[in-house]
Amino acid sequence: MNDILTNRIGWLAALAILILALFMTTQPVFADPAGPTQAEIDAAPVCGGFPAEGEEYLCSCPAGFSTGGIWGSGPYTGDSNICAAAQQSGAITSEGGPVLAIAAPGQSAYTGASRNGITSSDWKSYDRSFEIVPIARPQAAAPEACGKLPDGTDSYQCSCAAGAGQGASVWGSSPYTYDSNICAAAVQSGVIDKTGGVVTVLRIQGLDRYVGSESNGVTSRDWGKYSSSFVFDWNE
Repeated sequence: MNDILTNRIGWLAALAILILALFMTTQPVFADPAGPTQAEIDAAPVCGGFPAEGEEYLCSCPAGFSTGGIWGSGPYTGDSNICAAAQQSGAITSEGGPVLAIAAPGQSAYTGASRNGITSSDWKSYDRSFEIVPIARPQAAAPEACGKLPDGTDSYQCSCAAGAGQGASVWGSSPYTYDSNICAAAVQSGVIDKTGGVVTVLRIQGLDRYVGSESNGVTSRDWGKYSSSFVFDWNE
């Protein structure tokens, strides 16, 4: 009984070491846990073949890149075309972009697939492989919360939270008076709904008269002459 227990413990320990080794082999080793920096991406060379002794390979696929042969569907054989594998995996489109490929253990067999316009083939045993790791794109900073249209500003992008501007004063019906609440006006005009969103406000000349209306649950009021107005950019 003790021998059986000892053998099982030894087997489990060996399995744990193997899993740890595989995990360490297939993780990117960039200093930043989030992956390569923008500077590293900008300096990346055009993708070639995956380095025979490399642990990871950061490269760039140009627009209209040539799609060579690929075998497998993740992991891919070590001699597969990196750009084609990246497109098949969804990391890039045919427009190209940065690619991060990391080394993976060789497989006893590789199964092809057809995804994202790229078809790969089956293959038998191969001594080395690579995986494609998606590169997180930098998130653009969210626009500031909408306030009053800043003085001297002709274009102003801002963000309305859900319910922002509810019950606030609005004069006119697009154009709106310069001092109207932006978020309430945005809901009334239909450029956003009550769940909020990002709007771009364009300042225009003042009018001699503003006519109020009711739309999308927001009621605006009439007003006389005012020095300046705003409308929304629907092309954003």
